[in-house]
Amino acid sequence: MKVPEGWKRGALENFAEIRTGVAKGKSGLKNPITVPYLRVANVQDGHINLDEVKEIQIEEHQLERYSLKVGDVLMNEGGDFDKLGRGDVWLGQIDPCVHQNHVFSVRSNSNLLNPFYLAALAASHYGKSYFISCSKRSTNLASINSQQIKAFPVLVPPLPEQQKIAKIFSTWDQAITTCEQLLANSQQQKKALMQQLLTGKKRLLDDNGVRFSGEWTIKRLGSVAVMNSGGTPKSSVPEYYGGGIPWVSIADMTKSGKKISSTDKTLTEEGLQNSSAKMYPKNTILFTMYASIGECSIAETELCSSQAILGIRPKAELYYEYLYFYLSSLKEEVKLKGQQGTQSNLNAAMVKDFKIPLPNYAEQQKIAAVLTTADREIEGWQTKIAALKQEKKALMQQLLMGKRRVVIDPAQHQPA
Repeated sequence: MKVPEGWKRGALENFAEIRTGVAKGKSGLKNPITVPYLRVANVQDGHINLDEVKEIQIEEHQLERYSLKVGDVLMNEGGDFDKLGRGDVWLGQIDPCVHQNHVFSVRSNSNLLNPFYLAALAASHYGKSYFISCSKRSTNLASINSQQIKAFPVLVPPLPEQQKIAKIFSTWDQAITTCEQLLANSQQQKKALMQQLLTGKKRLLDDNGVRFSGEWTIKRLGSVAVMNSGGTPKSSVPEYYGGGIPWVSIADMTKSGKKISSTDKTLTEEGLQNSSAKMYPKNTILFTMYASIGECSIAETELCSSQAILGIRPKAELYYEYLYFYLSSLKEEVKLKGQQGTQSNLNAAMVKDFKIPLPNYAEQQKIAAVLTTADREIEGWQTKIAALKQEKKALMQQLLMGKRRVVIDPAQHQPA
């Protein structure tokens, strides 16, 4: 590619020192000291995660050699393709702190390369493409070594331009972080609201502005809903697949979330007839019993499912969205109910025995409406975060490749 005017292109080792970390598991250490250290898990996803920092023993004289300094860019040796080489700038959150030999510390020359600019370049499409191209790959993972990091062909604008670009990205990151915090607040508020509304601790107002009253009843789910699991036609018979009948898998539920109207795979009428799959009407609650147990979705159209999914059709006294929210609130508890084997499973009999507290139908609808409003707020923040990340990604591609240049105030460009 053409190097933008005024920029340089060269191996990273010409602009920074690439430092390897301390190896774990050495014995017979002289004058050992115990210090915190960062592993691949701490820098795996493009930012430094300090939720779980382990400790390692090193010899006291090694502390200076392996200690991180403010401004070091941490890059991981291996991981998922999309995360390979991605890192972040160390801000001195823990002092002292060392890094494992599977995490590289890149200490840039402050007169040549801004660390925040470097971290953004490594995380960009340009950086990821380079690391993937030279990596050692297996089915789902890849790894790189120090020589490949040293050879990373960095694009280096003048330092003031690097600083301006890094500042722009920081502003975007702050906006994303703020939205993520607001999303977390909304999710926590919804969780608290569910605990109050689905247990009757908090009662809502009816259409006349009068607070709901009266005792709730506890019912066995099997007495207020009809349910059955689905089935899977033989995959070796192509005539069973590709028709117009939506066929729900756990992957469809994970991808779609609350409501499902379309699926990756569909069945033909012949496929439906030659399996134990049954058609579920609109507003059936889909509930996973295998693998990712306790996941819930609502069928927005008539469809069928695999045997890993239970289709639950509420009877007249049970509102379908109230059932959805109640089952969703049981997710963690349901995991404990799973039968232990190679993986945790449920069966229809166990789900029929679930106990569900029931207010009258009108109150169920009000509860569902309030929680649906909370869902919309959460979805709004998720959409905004996704849009901000996409816009930042597009801007990174332009700024880091020099396709779009920033304006530098000459007064800020002081001679070295």
